Amino acid sequence: MNYDEKSLETLNLIKAQTAGVTSGTGIVGVDLSDLVSNIPVNTPFFDSVAKKAAPEGAKYAQWRVLTNINNLQADPGTAFDYSAPLALLNEFDVSAPYGKIGYGYTVTRDAINFAKGYADAHAIAVMNAMNQYKIGAERKLLGGQVFALQTPGTPTVTTSTTGGTIAATTAVNVKVAARTGSNFNYGGSTIASAQGTVTTGTGATNSASASVTAVAGAVAYDWYVGGFYYTTTTVNKVSITAIPTANQPVPNIPGIYGVAPTAVPTSDSSAKATDFNGLLATLAGDYATGGATGLVTKGNGSSSGATIQSLDGAAFTSSGQSINELDALNSALFNNIQASPTRYLISSQEANSISKLLLSTAGGGTTFLAPGDTGRNNITAGGFIGHYINKAAGGIPVPLVVMPHLTPGTLIAVSDSGAPFAGANISNVFEMRQLDDVADYRYATSRNANVAGGGPREDGEVFSTSALINKAPVGCAILSNISAN
Repeated sequence: MNYDEKSLETLNLIKAQTAGVTSGTGIVGVDLSDLVSNIPVNTPFFDSVAKKAAPEGAKYAQWRVLTNINNLQADPGTAFDYSAPLALLNEFDVSAPYGKIGYGYTVTRDAINFAKGYADAHAIAVMNAMNQYKIGAERKLLGGQVFALQTPGTPTVTTSTTGGTIAATTAVNVKVAARTGSNFNYGGSTIASAQGTVTTGTGATNSASASVTAVAGAVAYDWYVGGFYYTTTTVNKVSITAIPTANQPVPNIPGIYGVAPTAVPTSDSSAKATDFNGLLATLAGDYATGGATGLVTKGNGSSSGATIQSLDGAAFTSSGQSINELDALNSALFNNIQASPTRYLISSQEANSISKLLLSTAGGGTTFLAPGDTGRNNITAGGFIGHYINKAAGGIPVPLVVMPHLTPGTLIAVSDSGAPFAGANISNVFEMRQLDDVADYRYATSRNANVAGGGPREDGEVFSTSALINKAPVGCAILSNISAN
């Protein structure tokens, strides 16, 4: 074979097929950009809680607590030649059940091979599971709950002749169910309340309002009108502008579980057996007698000592440079522990409300710029209240910490130190006790014949078996049912 003649033949063939190189010839490079992730993973409470390995296996983490009975002590005044009265002591056995948190992953060998040289498919699968684990852990640390909430009371329903499209002399029948933080994120609620009813007046523009006594530990309420799901609110009241003829969609509230209830709940699903008790539960629940079953529904044991207040759907109000409702909460908490909380955990809604209220034109602070100051032509607008002065505790500044997974309408004041209590023996008020620390657990190789994704593949999950220990709920407070300013 004459290779020179063959090469010439090939070149002639190419020249016959194209004249010049243009953008349409397909002679182009591959701009292989980086793989990016747009999944927000912001878990400040999870990051702040101390992690501690359990010393031995158990279903519960257990400890003992001496509670405050200062106001029950006998008069210490003692006559000469008499012995002093005995100091009273009240002890509780407390326990926290362990729960497992985890997300699994699967990645096929073909997927790993196709991504070779571009990305590590297995590492990406593990990282995604880890990110979702952290988000889930944050939500459970704040709102997980093993015991049931109290069943809400009967709603109070009132009517108005304006503001809606409800016809004249129409019965507005309302029931309500309450949600824990875990229910808010993943579904479930208490059993529905008894029915509250009102009949509209004349005209065709009637509306109604319903409210219910706040349920301790609840962060949201599902409202049912005429037997159908109407909406969910993060305060214990609702405005009703029309009578639904079908279940309505879930409202657009950050973090809410996106599947609407399909029927009025006749059984309680507020307790989740697979949870552990999160921060809100450790404050709103009662200590069980003997402590063997952990915390129980409010009213069925001994109070945790936490301060619990509700604004019942009202917004923050200001007086001068103060938030009246925060001052009231601080005073109540100081009366309990003679100290200040170390931080307020708030949602972005409350962060905006507090800053808006205190920095508004009426009653807000004023900034003065000296003539010639270079900042005058490059002023940064807006402001954020990062600390709030606790006047009840002598002027201590308390940081406002935004929690992206805390339900709007709820504020939690926490004390991260046992220092206010003499002989407290508390190194960490909050601990995430780990029976099985977070890890990437890989299953044995598995296969499922003739099914897409059935193998060869690598299966695994990222999980931990944990319990939240709150050694001083008495130093914490909940302010709930806060409307936006």
